[in-house]
Amino acid sequence: MHVTVLYVGSSLLAPLKNAEREINGGYQLELRVAAYNFGAPLDQSEWSEVDRDLAEADVVFVIHVMDGENAARLVPALERYRKRHHAVIVINCMPELMRRNRMGSLDVGSFSRSDSADKEKGRGRGKKRKINRAMRLFGAAGSWAFILISPAC
Repeated sequence: MHVTVLYVGSSLLAPLKNAEREINGGYQLELRVAAYNFGAPLDQSEWSEVDRDLAEADVVFVIHVMDGENAARLVPALERYRKRHHAVIVINCMPELMRRNRMGSLDVGSFSRSDSADKEKGRGRGKKRKINRAMRLFGAAGSWAFILISPAC
């Protein structure tokens, strides 16, 4: 299993590599964690590595990515490998990235796409409330997930 983690900060790499080692030692899952610090714009060589790991990833985590240049390059990459990724978990990022949250058949981006289509057809008032409720619930769940995986906790 390949996991790619794109994050901002300096304290996440060591815990991720420790978790990779412990999981592989205890469960023989052949887990591979590729982690990249998105705190500053990446050069072309670094982007080539990120793209390679995204192409191989089963699960992608994106945490605190607010840099416009990195986000602008990441969005199309996530779309390019959409069929490959079983889940994309985006926590506390730019709105365009937040819409890429996807776990199995739960696709956060589809909420906003269906809302736009309903507005064009003159529908959606009740549906919009349900979508807003779902988005709040999803946001709350994402917040709790971040608290659980945050190395500061």
